[in-house]
Amino acid sequence: MILRFEPLATAPTGARAGHLHTRFGVVETPAFMPVGTHAHVRHLSLPEVEATGARILLANTWHLLLRPGPEVFDRFGGIHRFMGWGHGVLTDSGGFQIFSLGESCEVTEEGARFRSPFDQHPVLLTPESSIATQQSIGSDIMMALDVCPPSTWGEAATRAAMERTHRWAARSLEARARRSTGQALFGIVQGGVFPHLRDESVKAITALPFDGFAIGGLAVGESRELLDTTTAHTVKQLPADRPRYLMGVGTPRDLVAAVSVGVDLFDCILPTKMAQQGYAYTFQGQLRITRQEFRLSDEKLDPTCECPVCTRHPRGYLQHLSNGGHALASRLLGIHNLHHYAQLMRRLRTAILQGRLAEESRALLDGLEPRGAPQAVEAGRREAGFELVTLKGGARAVRHLGNGEIMHPGVGPWEEANGLYVGQTGLTEKLQVEHAAPLRVLDLGLGAAANAVAALTAARALGAARRRPLELVSIEHDLGALKLALQDAEGFPFLTPWRPAIEALLRDGHWKDGDLSWSLLLGDAHQKLGEVAAPVHVVFHDPFSPEQNPELWTPAWFRRVHALAGPDGMTLSTYSTSTPVRVSMLLGGFHVGAGVPSGARAETTAAATSSALLARPLGGRWLKRWERSSARAPIGGTFDGTVERAVRGHPQFAG
Repeated sequence: MILRFEPLATAPTGARAGHLHTRFGVVETPAFMPVGTHAHVRHLSLPEVEATGARILLANTWHLLLRPGPEVFDRFGGIHRFMGWGHGVLTDSGGFQIFSLGESCEVTEEGARFRSPFDQHPVLLTPESSIATQQSIGSDIMMALDVCPPSTWGEAATRAAMERTHRWAARSLEARARRSTGQALFGIVQGGVFPHLRDESVKAITALPFDGFAIGGLAVGESRELLDTTTAHTVKQLPADRPRYLMGVGTPRDLVAAVSVGVDLFDCILPTKMAQQGYAYTFQGQLRITRQEFRLSDEKLDPTCECPVCTRHPRGYLQHLSNGGHALASRLLGIHNLHHYAQLMRRLRTAILQGRLAEESRALLDGLEPRGAPQAVEAGRREAGFELVTLKGGARAVRHLGNGEIMHPGVGPWEEANGLYVGQTGLTEKLQVEHAAPLRVLDLGLGAAANAVAALTAARALGAARRRPLELVSIEHDLGALKLALQDAEGFPFLTPWRPAIEALLRDGHWKDGDLSWSLLLGDAHQKLGEVAAPVHVVFHDPFSPEQNPELWTPAWFRRVHALAGPDGMTLSTYSTSTPVRVSMLLGGFHVGAGVPSGARAETTAAATSSALLARPLGGRWLKRWERSSARAPIGGTFDGTVERAVRGHPQFAG
């Protein structure tokens, strides 16, 4: 047999420990496959990946078809020699990329037509060309080309995608048979979140002579509950003598749940993607190393971890690298995170072999959930590191899976956007003052676009009363929240009228309609702020909290924002009322005032280039409270005489 699965132990829940015998050695299961999309794992060398214990990784057919191309792999004799990897490789077929291309990809019975994002040449990906490409790549395990439907599709569309997947599966097997390469081929079960469709798909796919079976079409926007229940429902029907692979999943918590019901193989980009954003996975919960509390810490990232990063570098050093934007930060965090995933798999495997999986799973889940995740919410579908949640009052919002923070908690995004950002900055009134030059709004932290859309909606609602153009500039480094919100028209109805504008923004980075314009600067805020043209008149300051994103709350940051103000002045609104944040704003040159209530917050913060632009500027009472406070330092700094003199001598408190 090309590939052989050897079960060693099975838990009462169906969890399995085994050996997967490949052409390049044995893979102990359950196993997590690091993602090497482009024949490399993001930021890591292959010896570093190998040192985590990984004995199989994933590469992507769609990407490798476009660059470097099958002829390169033919020349080098396959991916193992090309990249210098002496262990197993599984190649995805390109089905998920077809899904992610959306309307820019035409899917017919023949295959998927799209244009290369590199040079715009037309490409047709078929079951046959996918197999031919994977044969050139020379992976140990190939995947049949499938149609991956989003979770928002109804039953009829999901059925059509599933049935096409079945036909493409048969064509994939026929294509493999034309050339003997010794590679295994897995079939993919589809059917969305409809149990009866999953049943049909399992029956159809397992009737074909595949060497293993994958569960596809999950982690594409469905809720955590549906992910768990669909996985459990499907995996128990798959043959016990073949490996079982859950595609694209997921968080450490997801892995514990899926291993418990009998999944053997996993892949996900989260360990390295989250490392880029400064997040480390630990068995005490996830943490963001950029937080100020780690600046002086000589602790390990995880006291239970013996990876090269934890044994050599304290949290304080990693915090320094991350806050400085150094590439070494994401590299070291990526090494640690892959070690964490490998250790998680080893702990689960050992527990299965020793007959104590239930106890180990409970212990793991007690520590793995993100810290500080609000409990008064109902979780919904997830995608790309974000999760939809329903708040106590019924409003829908987006939560970051890494840090647990909810965007616009309490009242929900639309009410907060209109009250705290549009209302507090006086945007409507400013647009009614006749002026030829546009009113420029800096939307810092696009998120799910509530603040931006609220501004555009208010401007359009003025009609003839609007006497000034509006130019909106949004800065964001991760569009996952917006893409997720767009899938939920019921929960985010305010996005629907602006969907064409949002789609243009995501596609082109810019949208314009008459004298309304909206631009997107995608990337690191510190870099992108330098691309914002002055003058800026209004700032919606809505990044993640100072605890999670301190670099966007320091005096240096606010000085840079303040420098964009023109002769007419600038107003800024934000949700944080912490004393260190207000000190940062004062040291950054702003005048600071008490802001309007928002949800559970009795007060927010307003700032401006002059106290005259504030309704309630901070005065002597706040200054006295600050003098008695134990938190007198700004974000990212320490309290000393220089800070004290600067705050006391601020023009806002003169006289």
